Amino acid sequence: MSSRKKDPFSEAIVGIFMLAVLGLLVYFTIIISGVDVLQGREKVVAKVQFSDVGGLKDHDNVMYRGTKVGTVDRIDLSPTNLTVFIEIDRDVILRSSYRIAICNLSMLGGNYLLLEEGEGDVQNLATTVFQGEKPTDWMRDVSNIAKNLNEFTSGGELKAIVTNIEAASVKILDVVTRVERGEGTIGKLLSSDETIYNDLHDAVADAKSTVSNASEIVERVNRGEGTIGKLLSSDDTVYKDLQRTLSSAADVAEKLNNGEGLLGRLIAKDDPIYGEVEAAVASFKKACDSIDATEIVKSGEKLLANLNDVAEKIKNGDGTIGKLVNETELYDEVNTLAKDIRQTLDNFRDTTPISTFGSLIMGGL
Repeated sequence: MSSRKKDPFSEAIVGIFMLAVLGLLVYFTIIISGVDVLQGREKVVAKVQFSDVGGLKDHDNVMYRGTKVGTVDRIDLSPTNLTVFIEIDRDVILRSSYRIAICNLSMLGGNYLLLEEGEGDVQNLATTVFQGEKPTDWMRDVSNIAKNLNEFTSGGELKAIVTNIEAASVKILDVVTRVERGEGTIGKLLSSDETIYNDLHDAVADAKSTVSNASEIVERVNRGEGTIGKLLSSDDTVYKDLQRTLSSAADVAEKLNNGEGLLGRLIAKDDPIYGEVEAAVASFKKACDSIDATEIVKSGEKLLANLNDVAEKIKNGDGTIGKLVNETELYDEVNTLAKDIRQTLDNFRDTTPISTFGSLIMGGL
């Protein structure tokens, strides 16, 4: 009896379990298929034209701002394009710079339609024919990449690249070896010998010194020191002096151009003094042309010969001058005679007052 009472209860439990499983299957089928059973939001049908839908099919989801707003109702094929009819919420807003694209749901397959609002004026969902972007087929892109890679590796391009890389590696290794041995400028800079480094350091120091001197000169100019500084300073005294000098030079040049003054009259060819000077120059040139240079040279040579003869006689002690130059006795006699004459004159000057006084006395008597 007890076993018979338990059978209906077990059957009821099994039936309830089967109904629950069936309900879950129906629910997930509805969710996956995208059918809105409750029709809780008002829908509108919009049209989007594509040149290729990339595997998009009916009942695929339509996403907007990261949420599902509708599904694909149907796809109509025409000779020029494909028109996708989508049933979406009326609250969706698409503006003039909208974007509609077909995106892959996962690497295993599946697609969904992506709506991006954009900017600008709001478009009417029911009357506007929207334009969608051409979808990207990543399988086709991968196939093209594999094909291009196969063509690249099967040809000689890869071998040439590898050969060039090997040659470049050898050259780089050679350069590194030379640098390690201290060859070349870089090798000398990196070697333990600091001669190049010191020279470079000295050159940099000299450059810094030059820049410092230039800065000092510029600073002195800014302070108004020196001629250039005074010319560039706010004190325009030197500038005014230079301006007055240039003005005076301009006045002098103008006077010369006008024939004023002696120099101006000489420059002006129409002045009489220019003609007189020109005539004097011509006369002097004529006199110079009339002089016989040969006679002058001969006379000069004759004069030099006579002077040489006189000098030779003086050197030999001939004549009075020669004896005076060469014999000391005659020089001493002349010197003694000069002393005697000087003594006689002194004695005469001393006796002159006495003679005068005696003459006065004799005249008085």
